[in-house]
Amino acid sequence: MRTRLRAFAVEDTSVQLTWRRLGPGRVVLREDEREVVVDTGGGPGAVVLDGLAADREHEVRVTAPGLPGDGRTLAVRTLGPPPGRELFRFGTISDIHLGEDRFGFLKTMKEKPEPAEAHPVRCTRAALAEMKAWGAEAVVVKGDITEAGQRSEFATFGALVEEAGLPVDALPGNHEARARREIDPDDALVELGLKPLDGVRFVDRPGIRLVLVDSTLPGNHHRGTLTKVADAAVEAVADAPGPAMVLMHHNVRALVVPHFWPPGVSPREGRPFFDRLLEANPATIVTSGHTHRHRRTDHGPLPVTEVGSPKDHPGTWAGYVVHEGGIRQVVRRVAAPDCIAWTEHSRWAAGGVWGLWSPGRLTDRCFTHPWP
Repeated sequence: MRTRLRAFAVEDTSVQLTWRRLGPGRVVLREDEREVVVDTGGGPGAVVLDGLAADREHEVRVTAPGLPGDGRTLAVRTLGPPPGRELFRFGTISDIHLGEDRFGFLKTMKEKPEPAEAHPVRCTRAALAEMKAWGAEAVVVKGDITEAGQRSEFATFGALVEEAGLPVDALPGNHEARARREIDPDDALVELGLKPLDGVRFVDRPGIRLVLVDSTLPGNHHRGTLTKVADAAVEAVADAPGPAMVLMHHNVRALVVPHFWPPGVSPREGRPFFDRLLEANPATIVTSGHTHRHRRTDHGPLPVTEVGSPKDHPGTWAGYVVHEGGIRQVVRRVAAPDCIAWTEHSRWAAGGVWGLWSPGRLTDRCFTHPWP
């Protein structure tokens, strides 16, 4: 089996390296005088090498059982930081699907032997802990919190939020909007002590306004809409004291006719919405979930990103660093051993196509965007 050693995430001073199979034994990463050593059991893993110089090429030397000869050298370029002082850090996750215990288009992939705690719970807990260790001061959950909108699933979410010890905002996804749900998502959030969305809600953080948008269609399991919320979202962006980020569950697809699953929001709605956002506030960025994949597209000067799920390949969370003059996105794999073992296995969904489709490119996941 190939080691598949690569740089999965880069920031201005760090790189996350991941592998499919190394060891068992010690994995050593060196860059100049910096060194990180981890023990691996012979399967997948991830490690962060920090303290690098910004905006330059680095050569990282990796030695480990499973690598031929005296190891391998990876060339990695760090990002340049956004202009100005750092003001705020926050994280996002989406599509955590609490209540699910299997994966795949036909739901045939299941952990064996069955663990005491299902992978969506473990991966969400680990993602929240890793975000906090990274420096996140708050978290936004971009929908599909639950698998079926059940009270018990929301209760699990509440326990994870309390355990994380971070301020959390959440918005619904299509799994909370499904016809057979047990509780309305806004009611469920209130019961957990969180604020309901009620269509559109914004939160002002240092250097940025976070605009949370409900893109769901009640009773619809996959498609989204912006028709009822566009005016309120644009108004929130226009009235922001500075830059803004629009966060929603559904992606806006590229073609009028859906060309992959799930379909998301039609571009007939999405493109005019993006035009209005740019007119209201050019210093805006949009991010969504829903597809479980990683992509960045640009609508003119407006960056639009899709970020995957912590519970299936590649198993991720996103971090955002707000500066006076811009924002940086980083997407890291959840590194907890019992999580990455599962998410690496889930790459074989759809005959292995999922492992090729979902990660996207490094530039889709990690980038610096100066405000116009």
